[in-house]
Amino acid sequence: MPETQAQTPAQAAEMTPAQSHAEIQKLLRAEIDALRDMLEARFREIAMLTSQLEGIDPGQPPAQELAELERRHRLEIALLHRLYASWKTGPAEGVPNFQQQIDMLGQSDLFDPSWYLKTFPDVSESGMTPKEHYVRSGAFEGRNPGPGFDTMAYYMANSDVAEAGWPALVHYAAFGKAEGRPLA
Repeated sequence: MPETQAQTPAQAAEMTPAQSHAEIQKLLRAEIDALRDMLEARFREIAMLTSQLEGIDPGQPPAQELAELERRHRLEIALLHRLYASWKTGPAEGVPNFQQQIDMLGQSDLFDPSWYLKTFPDVSESGMTPKEHYVRSGAFEGRNPGPGFDTMAYYMANSDVAEAGWPALVHYAAFGKAEGRPLA
């Protein structure tokens, strides 16, 4: 709002009715301009919120989306715990040792070592082979073993696999495919 100089009582008394009317109009114009600016800002906010709402799938209400996000978050936490335990104590009880898991990956054409290294360049710095990295940590970090397999989607569809401490593709290669387990 533009600042106006305050009139002293003496100055106000010296104003003619026309000057007084002009001063009031000037003040009202400044207030109208400020309100117009505020409305424009609100309309921009409404436009942004509307575009965000249009991006929400009407077939899946927000409550379901939140429940799905919460479920995924819990799964990710469980995987991180499994990752920590695996580094500390080795594979979970009932899960084959790391070398056996690496051998099981050989049964799957879904593991692509060159893709894995290209997608996750830090693996080269780890000193592990791509398969070893995947079974020791990559799966529990949610890394995909190749473009044709989504680790987190497999865990989400088969949460018992994550809870048991299996690397996703190792489980799929050893049991999941034969059992007809969903990939997503």
